[in-house]
Amino acid sequence: MKNWKIAAAVAMASAVVAGTGLPGQASEFGSLGIGTQVTPRVDTGMYAAPGLSTPRVGTAWAGDNVAAVCRQRDSNGQDMVLGIDRVGHTGVQWSNTVGYIWEADLVGVPTSLLTCTAYGTYSTLRDTGLYTAPGLSTPRAGTVWGGERLYGICQIPDSNGRRMVLGVAVSGRAGVQVANTVGYVWNPDIAQSTDALRDCGAS
Repeated sequence: MKNWKIAAAVAMASAVVAGTGLPGQASEFGSLGIGTQVTPRVDTGMYAAPGLSTPRVGTAWAGDNVAAVCRQRDSNGQDMVLGIDRVGHTGVQWSNTVGYIWEADLVGVPTSLLTCTAYGTYSTLRDTGLYTAPGLSTPRAGTVWGGERLYGICQIPDSNGRRMVLGVAVSGRAGVQVANTVGYVWNPDIAQSTDALRDCGAS
């Protein structure tokens, strides 16, 4: 009986902390992985960078389990949420597809969600791809050029067990790519160790 009460108290404390959205805390991972679980109120687009005019990389369908990771404003001052859509849709979209979602289309986004620039920075060894889901065969959302900075958010294995890092490319390139484009990067292309990054989660 005493063990049950202790376990219940720990679970309740974890639930209270889980909504904070702070990077690098225990509240960010577990069965739901990094971020805070939110739900799209309508079918809504997922975009490569913070802005509805940037390339669309996926869809968060109404009722999907989406992890709200961080918040970034677009050029019009509108809040976009960097989200991971946990649900895969066979033949249409991979599970754990990542992209920016217009905050107004999401239910349950915590007010404490930090900006995407609050994460630690890494650099790349060479030009490398940003992929929409954890796998080199998934659609490519952009590029991190050799030596450029990347905000490292979390890590996740692809279907072959190779580590992919969810990151945000800091720099933009005029006419090519918008700043803060997001995607998964193959770990060997990152100069620093990513061992300390949290698990992105998968469910």
